[in-house]
Amino acid sequence: MFEAEDVFFILVIASFALAFLFIGMQLYFAYFRMNEILSSLSNSRGIQLRRSAMGKDPFTRFFMLISVGGMLTFYKRSLKGGDLDAEDYKSFPGPLRRMIKLSYAAALFGGALLFVLWGIGKYLGWLK
Repeated sequence: MFEAEDVFFILVIASFALAFLFIGMQLYFAYFRMNEILSSLSNSRGIQLRRSAMGKDPFTRFFMLISVGGMLTFYKRSLKGGDLDAEDYKSFPGPLRRMIKLSYAAALFGGALLFVLWGIGKYLGWLK
């Protein structure tokens, strides 16, 4: 039905679609939910240190969201390292936490998938 190159192309397109979905979710969080996120993590040292770097532009807001996503997704490591406050994590709104974790995990998966697809494409000679 599909040849290997067709499946490869479909997976690459799906990876880029996932990346655009991630960017859209990040824009939503950055401009519509950022105040809620920052106020929920107000006691966390990792947020306090990065808050001064955040401006109105999407790049610094994305940096803040990636930091928050990493702290919430790998919360045990963040709690142990002192970047995340335990009370902040417990009181963080559940639905928002799940959306941020899902977005962060999807971005990690999409990036890893693109890396694997690049390696396969190079190995099989489909990419030059």
